[in-house]
Amino acid sequence: MKKIVVDTNIFISALLGSKSCQQIYEFLKEDKFQLVISENLVTELKSTLILAKFEFTKEEIDELIEHVLRKAQKVESTVKIDICRDPKDNIIIECAIAGKADFIVTGDEDLLTLKSFRKIPIITPKKFLEIIS
Repeated sequence: MKKIVVDTNIFISALLGSKSCQQIYEFLKEDKFQLVISENLVTELKSTLILAKFEFTKEEIDELIEHVLRKAQKVESTVKIDICRDPKDNIIIECAIAGKADFIVTGDEDLLTLKSFRKIPIITPKKFLEIIS
């Protein structure tokens, strides 16, 4: 089973109605891949979901967090990376390294421009769906 780090923006986009991101979220629920997550990513996900601009219900937030925590392999990032244009994105790469991920799935151009890091491909949701289907 492929080990994947899914950027927070994919989960946000899934709740906002993006078809490809919703499919990735469904694949997570169906155990089509192993989600890898760190405590830093969980914290980022929770803090982003509660932002007023998204207007997600408490039920939507709780359900997503429950699925993520239940399905994910939690890893502890021991390596500090400082390669991303946006320093907040470094935690995604750190998580991928700690979890020996096969892919990082993101919609973030700052990450996508890297294309890969330490042989871990950084790909769009659409590309991931092509690979996993």
